[in-house]
Amino acid sequence: MLTCGALGVSRAALHGFAERTVERALASRLKRWVERRAAGEPVAYILGRRGFWTFDLEVSPSVLIPRPDTEALVAAVLPLIDDGCRVLDVGTGSGAVALAIASERPTASVTATDLDPRCIALCRRNAAHLGVELRTLVADCFDGLDERFDLIVSNPPYVAADDPHLARGDLRFEPRLALVGGADGLGFLKRLIAEAPGRLLPGGLFAVEHGCTQGTAVRRLFREHRFERVHTCADIEDRPRATIGRLASATAMLRRGAPE
Repeated sequence: MLTCGALGVSRAALHGFAERTVERALASRLKRWVERRAAGEPVAYILGRRGFWTFDLEVSPSVLIPRPDTEALVAAVLPLIDDGCRVLDVGTGSGAVALAIASERPTASVTATDLDPRCIALCRRNAAHLGVELRTLVADCFDGLDERFDLIVSNPPYVAADDPHLARGDLRFEPRLALVGGADGLGFLKRLIAEAPGRLLPGGLFAVEHGCTQGTAVRRLFREHRFERVHTCADIEDRPRATIGRLASATAMLRRGAPE
């Protein structure tokens, strides 16, 4: 991947024309890239792009590297999105989830937010490159939003602060703000789940990605905050990865004796 990227050729061209002389500048670039990779830097950051869903996204050290795990979140919500559906992606990063939804459901109205202006700028560049329309906004969680949505999705920070994986592999280079969700990893999820009902239309849907050991805790939080039909979907490795719930109506909650 580094060789193809540095030389600007496809894998087929690399193997089919292996005898081609390489320009000195390109060879120097490849040498620098190999040195960066040898130091542990993720390939995605070196190349400045990463494949997700059906397209390539521009990425930078300001955003999480999109992963196949998150495609499970996209796959879970796509069948739930109708024409004209208003969708909000909280903490969009590179725009991976929002862009996948907007590309597959062009009649939906998709809004993407992030706390970091650099992420929003990157999301906008990816949208322009892909020719996908969406609205972007710099916002902390739901701050600054005065509207309600049919569906809210999020891949929030959910790694525990003392998780040893943070000191290994690619995670060492990724932004802590987008990874760490407090001491137990549930800090931001608790805030997100508690505030989501106030930003959903009646009967609206809410879906979040979470750690593979957090499914039980997340489902409990969903139910504590007026969500029903709560279920968890698995990722490509059959691990619990995304939980979805529907906001119960006030009438239904009163009928069951739950607080308004």
